[in-house]
Amino acid sequence: MSASLAEVFLTFLRFGVLSFGGGMANLPEMARVLLANGWLSRRGFADGFALGQFVPGPNMLAVLFYGLSAAGVGGALAAMLGMFLPGTLGAIALVWAWRWMGQAQWSRALRRALVPIAMGLSFSALLVLAQVSLSSLWGLGGAGLAAVLLYRGANVLAVLIGAALLGWLIGVL
Repeated sequence: MSASLAEVFLTFLRFGVLSFGGGMANLPEMARVLLANGWLSRRGFADGFALGQFVPGPNMLAVLFYGLSAAGVGGALAAMLGMFLPGTLGAIALVWAWRWMGQAQWSRALRRALVPIAMGLSFSALLVLAQVSLSSLWGLGGAGLAAVLLYRGANVLAVLIGAALLGWLIGVL
């Protein structure tokens, strides 16, 4: 399904406005909307997220892939502008107000209150990623093994290479 550029821009503008704590905070809503609109499949959402994490830059560069899938190159640009414009304008405003906010008591209390909310949003993003990408016992087992290895202090690059090799072997066999 091809979407209009305005539709893509407004959709990602909404995501950008709601992205307190980063784009990952509204990943569940992003998946729901993009899949419901038919702009992506579950696999396409997972692949776009993986590509966005792989390339250097902001962790939500996946929106370029999502916009490209929805409306071509113009959609990629509309998605990027919609997603990153609110955060950019907000950062500029915060820089101007930083000194005043750092001294305000309500600001410190608000930051402490937002910690559990951010943790809950991060956990919901983890659940969505698991739903769209772990479709077999092999995948679930591999993710569990990787988590245990990383928790025990294994080298991240070694775990990534091992997971890639294991995935390749499973695909070949």
